Amino acid sequence: MILCLPYSVKRNSKLFRALLHFLILTAAVFVIEAAPTFAQVYKWVDERGVTHYGERPPQGAKATEVQDKLASPPPASAAPQSSPPKDSGQEGQAAPKNAPPKPIPSKEQVEAANRQKQCDQQRAILARLKDSPPSYTLNEKGEKVQVPSPEQSETIARQEKRVIEQCKN
Repeated sequence: MILCLPYSVKRNSKLFRALLHFLILTAAVFVIEAAPTFAQVYKWVDERGVTHYGERPPQGAKATEVQDKLASPPPASAAPQSSPPKDSGQEGQAAPKNAPPKPIPSKEQVEAANRQKQCDQQRAILARLKDSPPSYTLNEKGEKVQVPSPEQSETIARQEKRVIEQCKN
């Protein structure tokens, strides 16, 4: 290392010590940040059937070492052909490559689905309005008396009309 430094940088100079400290710190940071990638990971199942992962295996339990999965995946052409995943009924999963495409819904079907969705929304609003707590006032004896709110009954009537209009079909 000393041979690759310029002649003017002497061993006892501040520049030499600064370079040496920089190299030591760089090496230390690399080792510290790279250490977790070299750690072993263990997998075990507890008495309840819950799977755990950790850096140290538990005492008294059988643990297996998890293989390093950081390697690059094989190219797509070299990947083994596996059977397509079975449909588990969950949305969001990719369809098999050679499955026929789903039929595109017609414009009428889309409009009917939208009308049904809006009808359901209007019915939900009406149900919330009817379930809302009534207004109360105190009479001359100090008792709570339910007061029919004209605004609330008007709102419910308007919402009922919307439900009838939206849910004709």
